[in-house]
Amino acid sequence: MDLAYLLRVLSKRKWIILGSAILAALVAWILTRNEPKNYRSTARVSTGFAVPDEIKINENFTLFDADVKFNNAISTFTSASVISFLGYELIIHDLSNPQPFRKLTDKEKQSPAFKEINIPAAKKVFEDRLSSMTLLTSFKPEEKKLLELLNLYGYSLKYLPQNINIYQVQRTDYIQIDCVTENPELSAFVVNNVFKQFIRYYKSIRSSKSQESVDTLQSIMDKKKQELDDKNRILRGEGIVDATTENTSKFELISELEKTLTLEKSKQTDYYYNLRKINQKLASQGSTPVSANSNNNDELIAARKAMNEAYSEYLKTGDKAVYNRYARLKSEYDSKYSSVKVTTERAPDNKSDLVEQKNDIEVDIEASKAKVRDLESKISMVKANVSSVSSKGANVETLLEVVKLTEKEYVEAKQKYNTALEMSSSSVNNFRQLQLAQPAIEPEPSKRKLIVGMAGMVAMSTVILIIVFTTYLDSSIKTPVIFAKTVGLKLISMVNFMNLKDKKLKDIVAGAVKDETSLEKQRSNVFRESIRKLRYEIENSDGKKIFLFTSTKKGQGKTTLVQALSYSMSMSKKKILILDTNFCNNDLTVQLGANPVLETISTADGDTESLIAKIKELSKDIGVGSVFAIGSEGGDYTPSEILPNENLLKHLHSLSSEFDYIFLEGPPLNDFTDSKELTQYVDGVVAIFSAVHIVKQIDKESIQFFKGLNGKFCGAVLNMVDLENVNVV
Repeated sequence: MDLAYLLRVLSKRKWIILGSAILAALVAWILTRNEPKNYRSTARVSTGFAVPDEIKINENFTLFDADVKFNNAISTFTSASVISFLGYELIIHDLSNPQPFRKLTDKEKQSPAFKEINIPAAKKVFEDRLSSMTLLTSFKPEEKKLLELLNLYGYSLKYLPQNINIYQVQRTDYIQIDCVTENPELSAFVVNNVFKQFIRYYKSIRSSKSQESVDTLQSIMDKKKQELDDKNRILRGEGIVDATTENTSKFELISELEKTLTLEKSKQTDYYYNLRKINQKLASQGSTPVSANSNNNDELIAARKAMNEAYSEYLKTGDKAVYNRYARLKSEYDSKYSSVKVTTERAPDNKSDLVEQKNDIEVDIEASKAKVRDLESKISMVKANVSSVSSKGANVETLLEVVKLTEKEYVEAKQKYNTALEMSSSSVNNFRQLQLAQPAIEPEPSKRKLIVGMAGMVAMSTVILIIVFTTYLDSSIKTPVIFAKTVGLKLISMVNFMNLKDKKLKDIVAGAVKDETSLEKQRSNVFRESIRKLRYEIENSDGKKIFLFTSTKKGQGKTTLVQALSYSMSMSKKKILILDTNFCNNDLTVQLGANPVLETISTADGDTESLIAKIKELSKDIGVGSVFAIGSEGGDYTPSEILPNENLLKHLHSLSSEFDYIFLEGPPLNDFTDSKELTQYVDGVVAIFSAVHIVKQIDKESIQFFKGLNGKFCGAVLNMVDLENVNVV
């Protein structure tokens, strides 16, 4: 769509657009003349949600939690319960107070919703419901009537929320409550009491939830306490063991025992060596029995045995007194052994002494073996004890960790339980009404001007959209731009619409018409100049003299244009012959009063001069002295069907010596084939299109015929163009 054309269309219809806006504004002004005044009351409530105060199990407080709390609180404010309780309080006030907030009209008082109500009984029911915090139900007929009464007063769930606006003040933990009604005292009452009912209801549901939380936390705390007691009981049964200290003492004892074992094994080696030497000496002296000092040997053996027994007892008990007794017995044994050794050294070769020494060594070997066995047994026992102590210590350490963890869980559960107890006693302490609502002194600014302005704007926009839409849907070729896009033919001229009522066409072309208004004068001038432009295009069409004027459909203005062009040609000293070949619609013959003889003219027996003479005789001068016309009888036939073999059309070029131009009018191509037959007799074809018509598919087929004429097609004329669109390029 051409924007410039669209703007002109809107400009042309500007009074319709403005008129619709003014009319809509006037209607809105009338409808809002009795607009009621409204009064606003406001209260502000602090929530305390900026600080985490709710106890949650295994969950940390986040800002998201605060946002959820705000949404929950606002949803509770506007819940059915809170609004219903507020409605009960309002209806109780209006039924009890001599100055109610809202008074029913006589018509409302005659309605069944009011007449069938027992006011004292209804008031009692509302008070009971309000105190017990229970809602009316429509399932019961009696309570359904009370709900209808609320609806009649405008205090029901259907109407009250329309007056109340509850929202969070941005970037604060405040909630603002606004109420707008027709009564300033009603607005203030609603704002203050909706907070009151919210606190009652919120405290009720919060206390219930808090008690459930306390019970749950107490159960968890008792369970953790029982687990802690069980773990402590098991720990006391195991005993407290310091595994590191005890194992260090055991390792020192093992080291000492291993040193003693090594020393004893070294002594044992010496004993075996001495025994071997004595056996060698005895073997060298023979097998003669020798008496030994049995008394000394017995004493020595007894002393060694006592010493070894004391040492074994020390190893088992670790007692210091036993060790001292062992040291004393060892000293006695060493003393006796030294005396026996001295005696032996005095008589080394005495066989009895050797036997005695042998016996002593054998006793020492046996004692040493017993001592080694005791030491090895003791070492094994101590090592086993070390492993047992380590295992027991590990078990105790694990149990201690479990006890610590259980104790921590118990302490946390106890802290949550104590906090929950504190909160259960003050579940809504965070809510504070910072601003008490007061009755408004001034009413709210009237929206009447805004409504009137919006009505005018909406009406204007709607009309503009309708005009744009209809213009968009309009497929007519109103301007040259649209013609070029839609038709695609060469445009040689554009002729504006001209009202020919009470006017003669030849006077308009000659400029002899006295127009009453400047617009009519402008229209006539533009029409005359458009015909002159078409005349110029015809005169400069490469020597073409014979032209066929046709169109795709009827009503395009061919007849008028042929006449106007002929008159204009006569003004430039040209002689014109007009032939009405539109047999299906011979308007040209009728308007010009021409002789309807075209179908009967035959040139079989005549030469050019006789033909010219015949044409002069049969043609009619239409009143300007240089324009002549030959009409047709008209009928349902084509040129090939009605014209004789040697018809006038075949000899049109013979008339060029007498006439400067010959114009033929043909029927529309969409409906008839006449124009296609006539193209063989002419030099050029001019297509006439009306700017008020729509180009359809059948027109496009005829347009393709024009394009196929090649050099014969001179161009198209856009006729009946609106004066405002004449200069649109």
